[in-house]
Amino acid sequence: MKKNSASVRFENVHKSYGDVLAIDNLNLTIPAGELVTILGPSGCGKTTTLRMIAGLEQATSGRICIGDDDVTDLSATYRNVSMVFQSYALFPHMSVVENVSYGLKVSSTPRKSILEKAEKGLEMVGLKGLGERLPSELSGGQQQRVAVARAVVLEPDVLLFDEPLSNLDAKMRRHVREEIRQLQQQLGLTSVYVTHDQEEAMAVSDKIVVMKDGVIAQIGAPADLYERPISEFIADFIGNANLIPCEINGSSGGVADVSVGRVKLSIKDSHLAGPVKLVAHPQNVSLDGLNKTNSLPGKILHSAYLGNQVEYDIETECGNLFVVDRHVDNRHHKGENVSLHFREEKMVLVPES
Repeated sequence: MKKNSASVRFENVHKSYGDVLAIDNLNLTIPAGELVTILGPSGCGKTTTLRMIAGLEQATSGRICIGDDDVTDLSATYRNVSMVFQSYALFPHMSVVENVSYGLKVSSTPRKSILEKAEKGLEMVGLKGLGERLPSELSGGQQQRVAVARAVVLEPDVLLFDEPLSNLDAKMRRHVREEIRQLQQQLGLTSVYVTHDQEEAMAVSDKIVVMKDGVIAQIGAPADLYERPISEFIADFIGNANLIPCEINGSSGGVADVSVGRVKLSIKDSHLAGPVKLVAHPQNVSLDGLNKTNSLPGKILHSAYLGNQVEYDIETECGNLFVVDRHVDNRHHKGENVSLHFREEKMVLVPES
């Protein structure tokens, strides 16, 4: 199945519900053939943005284009867009192949092509031979793949995913998200994916758009957002980082000399002025015994053994810190005094909010 994808473009888009502003001056381009995830906390505007692409919500002002076409005022019926819903939205009384065929039938696809396309769609998502079953005879992951096949066979300009994995258990989520990503790349489909799950967004996306209060907080590849956040909000939301008050003592040669409590660090200078915080991801802070050079003393408040790692809450003079340690055979215990070391090359500074 060959597909010519289309870009999606928002130009100065606002969306209001009465006096409530849901989307505030959104300017965003989603390149053709990419999978872009819109990520953010509840109420940030991500689902509203997705629904405006689909035509299920109309922009209050501004312009929305799919490819070269201005679709701002077009209803969902006249947009070549397919959506995969959180709830699967399968017809329980129809067989799997009938569910996949449904959109083809209502779109006036020639009768002789419908079954062929539906069966090919099922084969693409790994469900070949299961077309005669009812949805109730499939697992949750299989049902979601039926929903994906139903959307893909319509050969949309844009494929939309609205929290597609939230009804699946953790192991199945990993499996299905890998399948979705592989299929999207195989077909070269422009895809817009909405989730509140940071790990899911990191795993599937070419780019992530993080939204907060109806505006874009930061756009970038997953590694850019995780390793180079531009604000406290992004650092905390994407990476669950420790945000530690610190002081810049000076800088030279692109490196800032930073004090974190009694610890002195050399951090790549981001030319920030004013109060800043150190972004220290939990796995970039290591634990050792006492009295180590240039270390931050702390006391274990809580530890949780998770098999492949141990999570610690640690009291320090800079506040309580969260640390993840992969050295599971050398565990520390509640009340134990430890020293914390920061991996300088992994540290980032952000402005204090």
